[in-house]
Amino acid sequence: MELPYEVLVYLFQYLPKSDRKAASETCRSWYLAANDQSFLRKKAAIFYKSVLNDESSSPLQIFENSPIIYSNYLFSEVEISSKQNEFWNKLGEHIRSLTFRNCDICENTFVYVLQKCTNLEILNVQSCKDLFMSGRLLEGKTEGLLNENLENLKALGLSGNQFLTDALFNRFVSAAPALEEFNLSACSLQFHGGLVKKFYPPTTDVFQNPSESVITFYYILQFIKARASNIKRLYFSNTLIDGTALKSLSEIDNLQLESLEVHSCDQLTNTGLLALTNHQSSLRELDIGLCTRVTDQSLVHICKNLVNLEYLNIQRCRAVTDLGITELHKLKKLRSLNISQCELLTKEGVKNGICAEENNTLEELDINSLNIDQSGLIMISEQLPKLRILNLSYCFNAVTDTSIQVIFKNQLYLQVLKMSHCDKVSDAGLTGMGKVESEEGVNGPIMSNYNETQMPGKIHLGSRAEEEIVRDARRKRDVMLMCEKLTMDSYSGYSLARLKHIKELDLSGCNRITDVSLTYAFNFKELVNMNLSKCQQITHRGLEHLVRTCPSIEYFNLIDCYNLKDEAADEIVKYLRRLKHLELRGCNQLTDRTLEAVKKHCDKLQYLDVQGCRNMSPELACTIGSLPTLHTVLMSKPGPYIADGKKQREPAPAFLPALMRKLRLH
Repeated sequence: MELPYEVLVYLFQYLPKSDRKAASETCRSWYLAANDQSFLRKKAAIFYKSVLNDESSSPLQIFENSPIIYSNYLFSEVEISSKQNEFWNKLGEHIRSLTFRNCDICENTFVYVLQKCTNLEILNVQSCKDLFMSGRLLEGKTEGLLNENLENLKALGLSGNQFLTDALFNRFVSAAPALEEFNLSACSLQFHGGLVKKFYPPTTDVFQNPSESVITFYYILQFIKARASNIKRLYFSNTLIDGTALKSLSEIDNLQLESLEVHSCDQLTNTGLLALTNHQSSLRELDIGLCTRVTDQSLVHICKNLVNLEYLNIQRCRAVTDLGITELHKLKKLRSLNISQCELLTKEGVKNGICAEENNTLEELDINSLNIDQSGLIMISEQLPKLRILNLSYCFNAVTDTSIQVIFKNQLYLQVLKMSHCDKVSDAGLTGMGKVESEEGVNGPIMSNYNETQMPGKIHLGSRAEEEIVRDARRKRDVMLMCEKLTMDSYSGYSLARLKHIKELDLSGCNRITDVSLTYAFNFKELVNMNLSKCQQITHRGLEHLVRTCPSIEYFNLIDCYNLKDEAADEIVKYLRRLKHLELRGCNQLTDRTLEAVKKHCDKLQYLDVQGCRNMSPELACTIGSLPTLHTVLMSKPGPYIADGKKQREPAPAFLPALMRKLRLH
């Protein structure tokens, strides 16, 4: 019996995005239900490195003829020409969000697109330098029809366009009266007062004669003043905005910002941030990451005045110390916090700040490269029980078998866990065998500092590195024996497998992890992104279990796992039916057999990296490009080989030129 459409839609609401996509391939009724309008609002059709100019087989025709109407489109690194006009004629009125990223598009085509997209709410034109180079874009077009088409535009992104000028910016915003946010990140904004005097003498109306040579912060400021009651979100990352400019922006009458991003702005000082906190108390999101001149003074005022903050990023604000971080306990609504790479922060600051009391509001925490110890991480785990996203990468001293046991015990809601290069973690911690009760009733810890005493009278003659290898082998043997002997209820430790909701897991560089962990600690039905790069002890035996118990993996990173052989690749491509992104760089034992398996089984693969796999023939690697979904192949340059003292090279395949658009040679 077929379920009613409404019931299917209701059931699909409880599925993760990747599961819903897989369910949509079952039959037509499931396809329609999985693409109901309630889901399409957050879905985007992405065209990346696609060939759109082929009239006979353009992928745009699929959307033109589809019963499902998408409202969000992203075009990245593609050529947009008049050959696609039929697509805009049919679907333009349904498009709400449109992004062109590093695309080749001419002015006439761009204007035609805007004329057909009559209900645009979000428009992003990122790093399309050719479009802005002439300076004549939209000239004389912002009156009449085009002005009516952009009357609903709320968000405008022009980031990364070095040829943007005041005149070009004016043509965009004059046609968008309802604009609430705009993005000028990585644009060459000019702040020098001399330029302002040159292009805008006193008593000059800046809107009547905007500069066609440069884009000035002065002009942007005048525009914000004119639209202050509407503007809610601003993005000026990677620009030269300084304290004086931010102070001028913050003091604009009637301006009530909700979000401000000034990431990587080295000229930004405390002067501007103090003014911001005094005048923009409505801020909910603030990103001042990599602003190296920010100090405790700014953070104290942020925590005192911006009490509505929900998102705060102070990544690598190197002058911030425990004095400033202690004030974070005042931000009661904070849901996301990034304090990574702040070198002067210690456990005491974290203890008096975000861990001053149990915090059930904070959901995302990034403490990448923070200088805290094991007890500090245990404190964080106990005081922040509702975390969904946790980044512990490069916390060498904090992440041990003991501390991650506490994380597995308390953070049951985790969806993203990153522990890159935390090399003290071993199988004992991941499997929960870090603390077990022996047959004699004595608790025996087996931690990452495991060290067997030498037999009396026996002297180890190898190097320290060789001794460590022997110790790792003994640890792996003992943990495996316990895993085989004990059931989940018969030991007192906590396994990684407790994190049932995990979707992204990064264990790159954790070189003490072996097949034991992959066999006994991995069982994640929702895991989508898995990073095991530089985990050099894993083999096909562990991966065989992993791919069977984690079938939803779409992004798999196995860079420099040099113990992997073709058997591992066979298991990966056979059982990971949703695989889109596969990195095998440096796995130098893989051969052409791996490429053949990829060609046979990977019908959804989009990205493949096989650089450094010297046993693969370049000619066969080139044929991988014929897979219809594959847009990027990274492989080593084909080189001559020497036989009988002479360099030999086979001729390139006839199809090679046609595939070069997909291949990147390194």
